[in-house]
Amino acid sequence: MSTQAKQKLFVALTILLCLAVLAAGVLLSYGYYAQGRNLRPVDMKQYAKVEMEDEVYTVSVDADAIVKDFRLPNPKTTNLDLERYPDVAAVYSLTFLVTPREEGGWLVQTGSDRPNAAADLRKGGLKLVDTEWTWTEQDMKNAYRAGLEYPRRLSMKKYVLCGKNSMGGYVLTVDHERLLRATGWDLPADEATRKAHTGYKAVMSLGYYVTPLVEGFLVETSSTLESVYTMLLDNGVRLTDTTWTYTMAEVEEIYAEQHPAVPEEEPAPEADGNVQEAFAQEGQPLVSLRQVDQTPIRTAIRTAKEQKYGQTLRSSEVVGNCFAIKKSDGAEYTNCFRLVYKIETTARTEYLVADLFDLVQGRTPAASEVRLTGKNSLEEALGIGDFDPNLYTIQILQEGSMVYPEDAGTSPFNGDGLLFPESLSERITDAQVWSLPIPQDMTLLELLGYARNEIFARNGNKFSDSSAYTRFYSNYTWYQPRGSISFNAIQAKYPVACENIEFFKTLEQLIKEG
Repeated sequence: MSTQAKQKLFVALTILLCLAVLAAGVLLSYGYYAQGRNLRPVDMKQYAKVEMEDEVYTVSVDADAIVKDFRLPNPKTTNLDLERYPDVAAVYSLTFLVTPREEGGWLVQTGSDRPNAAADLRKGGLKLVDTEWTWTEQDMKNAYRAGLEYPRRLSMKKYVLCGKNSMGGYVLTVDHERLLRATGWDLPADEATRKAHTGYKAVMSLGYYVTPLVEGFLVETSSTLESVYTMLLDNGVRLTDTTWTYTMAEVEEIYAEQHPAVPEEEPAPEADGNVQEAFAQEGQPLVSLRQVDQTPIRTAIRTAKEQKYGQTLRSSEVVGNCFAIKKSDGAEYTNCFRLVYKIETTARTEYLVADLFDLVQGRTPAASEVRLTGKNSLEEALGIGDFDPNLYTIQILQEGSMVYPEDAGTSPFNGDGLLFPESLSERITDAQVWSLPIPQDMTLLELLGYARNEIFARNGNKFSDSSAYTRFYSNYTWYQPRGSISFNAIQAKYPVACENIEFFKTLEQLIKEG
């Protein structure tokens, strides 16, 4: 064969080889994308992955499961160029938008940050279906539980509470409440039935046995039940990290995180003319309770009441409250703060009138100054005949407060429906509470309920549909209920807010029970 013939043959073979490679590529591409003619449905509800952290649910797309179920190339196990596989890229671009609904529950909608995600998915023969649905709180909870591994592995090292004993030593205990939430169990609300739940009994039996070491501690999980691990496993929970060591620095760090230091108060600013004028009122007789801190007055009366009854006191309820102010020179007292109690003792029910006389601005009364008078009937106890209306002006207080003309038209709530917008990070004082203007249709006791619950509302707590808090806070765009938010969940983010919650509850108790 001549050289020219050989050259022509070589060129022909090269062309044929190139055409074969090209045809193979076309056939492979066709085989990969031909299934687009017969689109396979991807039920998005099936691939919704629900997770929970601090009782807040998040919903994400389980893209790995879609890739596996529909046998798409996996970019996590191969060196895949996603530019050549837009359908795979589209799968990993999928997200869920979760929107709380006014009537409760959530609207879940499928979305993507990829402009042509639907078209790209069709190239791989995929079509999204069931892309939008509504979940109730129970639906969300069920989806969360369904996604939990079985058995659920829970590290005991994650549920440590660190405190101190009276000698200043560190004490490690189990955070049973967080551990119960992490199990995913749907425990009954009835306390007796809950305590009968074997898993609940197992969790509540857990504790830590701590052994001091040279430079730290050995921590071992303990239980009052011999079969605790079997009981937990029967309920789908396996404990891990049941024994470990802590250095002293690690324990100190845990304690510091759970008990943040109280910041020192800033020094008071130098008094200006207005402040000097306010302080000039100190030492003067009280002529009104408007913006007066009643806490020390009520505390003195409560102390006197408890000293009178001692261990025989079973319960007390404030059934009457008034403030008498001198208006004539013939009056014996400049003023009188009166609480009327219904008292339950171990022997009987009786009524008690507690009086504090001649109160002055800026002075804390003592329990020894309180005059206590027993009465046989409620009608007798509520009578104010000992204050001559010609000599005294009587202000009747309703649940710790009354409406003052000076506050008329002034709402205690700001434009966002909040009483104390700073309560998440700053301590609220008695003076701030007692200075709240009281609207005609509310009492201070009711306002304290709002002050306490606005902290839960701002953290996404969902109140019952019939709750007054639901109706009130739903008027504001900031209120985005996500589910039941616990005290501990708030404490992890806003420890000062939880101090304020306890403060409001203490004041509520002081007003209701004295």
